[in-house]
Amino acid sequence: MEQKDKQEIIGKKNKVLCHLVKHQKKYLILLLLIIWSIPLLTNLANNEPIIKGAESYYHLSQAKDITINNFYYWPLNFLSTNFPDQSLILIPLILAISSIILFVAITKKTNFTEKSTFFYLSLTVISPAFIWTFTTISAYSVQIFLTLLGLYFLSRDKQSIKILSLVPFILATFFDTFSSLVLISLLLVYWFYKRKDAVIVKTILGATIILTTINSLLLRLPFMLGPFHRQEFVSELITDLGGLSGISLFTILIGLIGFTITWKKKGFYFAYLLLPVVLIPYFLNTNTIIYLSLLTTFFATVGLTKLFERNWRIVSLKKITFFILILGLLFSTLTYVERIAEYQPTEEIIETLSWVNQNLPNQEKVFSTPKNGYFIKYFTNKEPLYYIHQATLEKEDLLQNISQSFYVTELFPLLEENNISIIYVTKDMKEQLSEEIGLLFLLKNERFKIVHSHEDTEVWVFVPSAAEEE
Repeated sequence: MEQKDKQEIIGKKNKVLCHLVKHQKKYLILLLLIIWSIPLLTNLANNEPIIKGAESYYHLSQAKDITINNFYYWPLNFLSTNFPDQSLILIPLILAISSIILFVAITKKTNFTEKSTFFYLSLTVISPAFIWTFTTISAYSVQIFLTLLGLYFLSRDKQSIKILSLVPFILATFFDTFSSLVLISLLLVYWFYKRKDAVIVKTILGATIILTTINSLLLRLPFMLGPFHRQEFVSELITDLGGLSGISLFTILIGLIGFTITWKKKGFYFAYLLLPVVLIPYFLNTNTIIYLSLLTTFFATVGLTKLFERNWRIVSLKKITFFILILGLLFSTLTYVERIAEYQPTEEIIETLSWVNQNLPNQEKVFSTPKNGYFIKYFTNKEPLYYIHQATLEKEDLLQNISQSFYVTELFPLLEENNISIIYVTKDMKEQLSEEIGLLFLLKNERFKIVHSHEDTEVWVFVPSAAEEE
């Protein structure tokens, strides 16, 4: 009996764990607040903007001008119009807290144990993909919240409440086709396990499929949002390699254990059916990593519980392994959270682009690296050459030709033909491009005039030939 008690790391004999599981909502929210506040306080202390990420400013730019084609941005338009920009950072926090509460409520109606729920949400809250999605203004954070809200209504006993699930499910189709397909897949899984709700689920499923088709054809919603940065598939999958988002290496390793444990077990068929739905799109667009992360965390939860519920021959090795695992997960999370504060935009970027907006009202397109396009659009109200998510081979070639032009006779026609009158030079551009040849070298020509500089950023104005003659 004594030997068995010693084995209890995550079992009922562990009073600390039992207490955490019993009061998991408040402890999970506390953990979320701690993680969420680290980059926030770091940025405030360094006088840096607290809203990070290119996607955040893509959505904020979209919300500035509401048309029939993007009417679903009206809530964000209302909030950004009536509240200070920096206060919008509370949106992802509210969505994250609400999602945790909804998930706990939903799992009470399933075979998911309270302990499994606690481990799953703990691993999720400290996962880089979740942290990035719920500390920036991300469409997928809203979509996840709406999906959970719909599942919560659908899991209730009263038919009148079940019908309410149609509202959030319909709203969840106004993001991109991929996230709608994930929603449809989840509804199919729900239908398979909850046969008694077949009629209402069929109705909701039919409405979701119809709206997904309409939104894709009429509103021309993209298949997948983004990407909003240059993709690096390996480092963004394993966040410890320095990617923008991703999954912890320890989570992936435990997830592989869970994957092998659950293989061919009937109760886990749904996870294997969902795996290709979220894995294949990742290698098309890394912006979808949040869905792959959530499923990987599910396998990691199974692996963690099964691994440490077993009796080990060497009890001390079991405890050491568990301790190392927890430390590894926390270290990965803290390292990642510290990196978030360093992401763009920085104070110098905002200062420079705000100056452009105030002092160059009649200028046309802005040339810079594509990743700056979302910041340029939001802070200057001007069009960049192109955005990363709209990249084509033709635009990539144009970018290359402008950046690497050897002579002004090559460069000037390209700038004039594309209505480019502002060159926005950043620290990254100076590191990537040579100052001995190409665009940075040709800026010495008299038709370029530097009009503003701040720390490592510069703004140059290109004078068209007609204006020069006058």
